[in-house]
Amino acid sequence: MVVTVHLNHDRTARLIVDTGASHTLLSHGIALTLGLFSLPPVAVVTLHTVGGSVQSEVVRVDSIELAGAEVRQSLAAIHDMPDAPPGVEGLLGQSFLRQFEVTMNAAKGELQLRPAK
Repeated sequence: MVVTVHLNHDRTARLIVDTGASHTLLSHGIALTLGLFSLPPVAVVTLHTVGGSVQSEVVRVDSIELAGAEVRQSLAAIHDMPDAPPGVEGLLGQSFLRQFEVTMNAAKGELQLRPAK
């Protein structure tokens, strides 16, 4: 499922919802646009991708918003997905999703987010 998120109240991006990804993943293009490379990385993580393991910087994103659901000071890894569908710039992972009770209905293309209890 692909969703459109609003990042730092400044830019939209199309991300694949990936409940199995520990981090949200943003492309280098997004990181450049938002000035995320000017911030010191929070950490460096190893991402296990289809093409093998790669090192990626993790940065803090001020705001990620999806359909009125917002997470502030979320973490995101910076990495370009080589096999991403056209127009997709990353993954929406657990660094965002764990803040909510997530219900997905792929057949209907529906995603519901309720604040986690």
